[in-house]
Amino acid sequence: MPRGITVSTARTTRRVLPPPEALAARFDGNVEPIEPVAARAALPEPYGDLTAAGQDQLVQVINELSVGESSGNRNKRRQSIRMITDFLAEYPGTTWQDRWRASGMDTEDRKAPVLPGIKEWTRPGGGSLHKGLTYLIALRVLQPSLAALRRHELPLMPEIFLRLQDDPGIQPCLDGISASHYDGMHQGRARYDLAAALITQKIPLRDLTPQALMFYAHEWKRVCPVNYDKTRLGARVLWEVLCEIGHFSAATPTTLRRAMVGTTRDVAVLARSYRLENKGVEAVLIDYLHVRVAEGLDYSSATGLTRRLVNNFWRVVEQVNPGQTDLHLSQATYEAWKARMRVKEDGTPRIEFDNLLLTIKAFYLDLTAWAAAEPERWGPWAAPCPVPRTDLRGYGKRVRRRQELMHDRIRELQPLLGVLVEHVDAELTRCQQLLAAASAAERGAAFEFRGTPYTRIWTRHDDNALQSTGAPTVRVRADGGKPVNLAHAEEEAFWSWAVINTLRLTGVRIEELLELTHLSIRQYQRPNGEVIGLLVIAPSKTDRERVIPMSAELFHVIAQIIRRLTVDGRPIRLMRRWDQAEKLMSEPMPFLFQRRRNSSSGPLREESVARMLSSVCNRIGQHDPRFADLAFTAHDFRRLFATDLVNNGVPIHIGAALLGHLSLQTTSGYVAVFNEDIVRHYQHFLDNRRQLRPEGEYRSPTSTEWSEFEQHFDTRKVELGTCGRPYASGCRHEHACIRCPVLRVNPQMITRLEEIEVDLLARRARAESEGWLGETEGIELTLTLLRQKHSEAMRLSGMPRTVDLGIPAPRQSGQRGR
Repeated sequence: MPRGITVSTARTTRRVLPPPEALAARFDGNVEPIEPVAARAALPEPYGDLTAAGQDQLVQVINELSVGESSGNRNKRRQSIRMITDFLAEYPGTTWQDRWRASGMDTEDRKAPVLPGIKEWTRPGGGSLHKGLTYLIALRVLQPSLAALRRHELPLMPEIFLRLQDDPGIQPCLDGISASHYDGMHQGRARYDLAAALITQKIPLRDLTPQALMFYAHEWKRVCPVNYDKTRLGARVLWEVLCEIGHFSAATPTTLRRAMVGTTRDVAVLARSYRLENKGVEAVLIDYLHVRVAEGLDYSSATGLTRRLVNNFWRVVEQVNPGQTDLHLSQATYEAWKARMRVKEDGTPRIEFDNLLLTIKAFYLDLTAWAAAEPERWGPWAAPCPVPRTDLRGYGKRVRRRQELMHDRIRELQPLLGVLVEHVDAELTRCQQLLAAASAAERGAAFEFRGTPYTRIWTRHDDNALQSTGAPTVRVRADGGKPVNLAHAEEEAFWSWAVINTLRLTGVRIEELLELTHLSIRQYQRPNGEVIGLLVIAPSKTDRERVIPMSAELFHVIAQIIRRLTVDGRPIRLMRRWDQAEKLMSEPMPFLFQRRRNSSSGPLREESVARMLSSVCNRIGQHDPRFADLAFTAHDFRRLFATDLVNNGVPIHIGAALLGHLSLQTTSGYVAVFNEDIVRHYQHFLDNRRQLRPEGEYRSPTSTEWSEFEQHFDTRKVELGTCGRPYASGCRHEHACIRCPVLRVNPQMITRLEEIEVDLLARRARAESEGWLGETEGIELTLTLLRQKHSEAMRLSGMPRTVDLGIPAPRQSGQRGR
């Protein structure tokens, strides 16, 4: 077919693509198998093979290792070795490892026995069993499983084991751990994971491959108690260090999380994973998917299309009609498939059933159209579409019903937005003040905050945390309450406040929020010296960059985030962010929404934002019944932002640009309280105006016109603040600013608002005495709107006028991400 000829389908118009051999697969890679590495016959053993050594030989080796120590420590260590070997000698086996297994202490049962007396630091009249068992493991006399290693709790195991290994690669790894940006606690955890991985898999460091460390991480998650370390994955820090020092190849994913979820895969691999019986149909489906991917589908859309066509369509067709050999479906087969897919396994209707039918219809229409252009390739598979028009009848009506439900939700949430914002503001202020009061209190001392007595807790755990992190923990307990870590509570309150305010003031998508970086903040200086802050939104769904002017409130939120991330005088840490939908890892970037959790840093994830919003709504619901069984989602703020824009008089095409929509119809679907007829007539008016407007008006503006445009922003300044009406529009409310929804009150004019309220109250009293009912009604409305603006101005006045961001220190070479 000649180049440039297009083929039209009912869904879209597309260009005929080159043959399959010219289509490069865009999605490569797969998850590596998670399995242990085979143990080596010869391990690094500086004192030889001691697995079957006699007791006297083991004691002699221990004596050599104890040169320079006190005689008391040497005697305790020898006694410890003798007691452990005497105990193991009671069990059968040719090696100490055989006897260890025969004793039952190497099983994964959590109730399995441990070495007698190991739970006590010393046995009466004996040496430390902990050190004795640690040296036997370090000399590779015993090689316990991870479960047994965890049960025996050997605190000195990493230090002694790594020191005694005759392995030149261990020291660079230890140096890399010490040079990492993690604190002492996490560095100690990395050393433990390094030693435990080498012990449990019986390998030297050179055999610690990504697959071996991934196997260790899975084992850690499997054998650790349910209530222990639920949020931290074993070997997470060690994985990053091994990547940083070059122990793992450059092609290895830089984080353990990314390695475990896998990278992107070709659609052929995804399709074959469903194991269709008819390989011919499987081949044409894969060919079709490759064409669609080459048209520009992103990874998440490609996987969704593969799931619908291969799994939800043809795999079910083979189940209802095992003898189906081609794409020609009989009416009985189609009806059987439809009956199976219309409802889910639990009996509930399948909401996305219409989209599934549209996907199948587009597939058949595409094959028919492509068969006319390339009969040798698509002709044998062209078939009538089994989806009749009647099955899609009422599709538009069903879409409108779903949209109406969404509009009802936004109308329900709109009056609650102010309550949510006030709550997170108050919660952050309370947490910060309580943290300051508790930090000033002595350890174990009682103090009072807002009428509630608290006690600052200090235990041995806090001493250990102070030694490992260098910063004291601040934990308090109210009377009869549970201990609360105030640093964690303040951290959670701050990021909940930052997320909610940024979402509601920008209307960005959740992925756009989490991709904001320090580089997203720009500024524009007008000729009169006024500086306007701009927030650059990186391409997301529409793959188009856009700019959002920052209000004073939004600028304050962003400044507070930067201040927190640079509080220690260092630049914002460079982080890699994993995109779960696209299975891609970003380049190191100074993400704004990164936080410290468990003494480590990392970008926020979408599930973390959802959990924050749900948690905040649950806390409000404890005293406000309107929030019972109600939770804001990140996309709710986007719809509320669009609704607020249009209700305040911003033209819908300006709203579409701020939201990043390519179509005004998409924006109108976001506006919950905007009449559809108004949108349609407004769009018709815009189309006619563009057609009638002379072409000369589309030229570049002159310097005079640009100066007039800038002067417009000066004329918006009024007594009480700033008018937010669009450019080239007059005052729609006849300068009745108190009633105007686009008035942005300056917090410095609170006193003037109070004076106006006093005057209105006097006017209302006069109107009531004279019986001017219409005047009374108008004054009541004005008073209501004035008090709303007064409340908002009071809230904004509580924010700091300035935010000291400090002067960040220059990043030194080799300190990436620190």
